[in-house]
Amino acid sequence: MTRSSEERRGLGANIVQRLLPHRRPFLFVDRIKRYRLSEARSIEASLHVSATHPVFDGHFPDWSLWPGVYVVEGLGQTTQLLATLDAIRRAGAERGDETLGLTTLDALDAAYALRPGGPPTREGLELLEEMSKSPIIGLASKIDIRLVDPVLPGSRLDYRAEWTLERDGVLGFEVEASVGGKPVARGELGASINTQIPR
Repeated sequence: MTRSSEERRGLGANIVQRLLPHRRPFLFVDRIKRYRLSEARSIEASLHVSATHPVFDGHFPDWSLWPGVYVVEGLGQTTQLLATLDAIRRAGAERGDETLGLTTLDALDAAYALRPGGPPTREGLELLEEMSKSPIIGLASKIDIRLVDPVLPGSRLDYRAEWTLERDGVLGFEVEASVGGKPVARGELGASINTQIPR
């Protein structure tokens, strides 16, 4: 098993914000718990649903419910993170080391979290900087998700996505969101990835 196919763990909120163009209040992933970029590419991520989120002012004043469309968007952002991490792996492979950008993310995450770890390499930082100039964006091409249970404030919403399709620029994912191990949404997402943000 090569290092790139091993499961990689734990990237925090600062790294999530490096990898996604979304910002609060429309950023619905706090943490990447683990991911795998072997032939069976997958990711697990999470969001703490804060009772102070502004959506609860109106949804609903007497019974706060996390909107189902936010669950779907969180799943979409999770698939976008997986596609971005895979693009970073591929960019590293083009430079002769497919772990270059991934280990740089690990080093940055350790620094943000004040954990021991080596500094990121100059080459890894250059790779990430180059990739940040053309962020990976996904436009939904298929949304087939069933909402099966409500999500309440104070919950930790766990996301899981498995990469199932890559054809003609369209990616497919099997997705599930859960709270406390109990599914709250599941289904399939499709996306056209790498659409450029207008500047």
